[in-house]
Amino acid sequence: MNSAEPRTSDDRTFTAGHLPGRRASAWLRVSVWLGFPMACVGALWICFGRSLFGAGGSLVPTFLVSVGPLFLVVMLIASWRMRKDAQRYEAGTTSPLLSVVQTLTWVLAGIFGFLIPDRVDGKTVSGLSQVFGQDLVGLSAGFGNTFAILTFVGAFATLIIAIGQERFSDRKSSGRPATEDEILDALNYNDGQY
Repeated sequence: MNSAEPRTSDDRTFTAGHLPGRRASAWLRVSVWLGFPMACVGALWICFGRSLFGAGGSLVPTFLVSVGPLFLVVMLIASWRMRKDAQRYEAGTTSPLLSVVQTLTWVLAGIFGFLIPDRVDGKTVSGLSQVFGQDLVGLSAGFGNTFAILTFVGAFATLIIAIGQERFSDRKSSGRPATEDEILDALNYNDGQY
């Protein structure tokens, strides 16, 4: 079958950009393209965001070699895998699940960068305490750590989902079994011995 012939739902092998099954939603398409720039923005915000409120201190260099690069690498790899997956579908979009998890991770990174405390002139401050008063620095410290953990849970969840979906679409587009049921069918599994 050449690439000019129409595909039917019975075909088991698809070329890149021809897998059916994804909605052609504008947000799902934009999510694919925002992945790379938002990974960079999120990492920069985590490292420097509090500096915009006068709360950038001694932790900025520490975050530049630890938390920022880790977030950047995890989200860039997730975005790359998401883009490879989306390119295999006719709609050119990602899945709603991956889009939601990715967006939540961006929101969590934004909150984390705003809440994380730092030391400036011997005082502990945060973006929150600089905007809403020094009384909230303790709240920033407690919730900053919580949002740091949630941010990285979201980042790694984004990566794991992106890897899983990219592997699925890779197997499906090459005609190999992609789901557990298809793998068992290919092995002639009948609820007993192989």
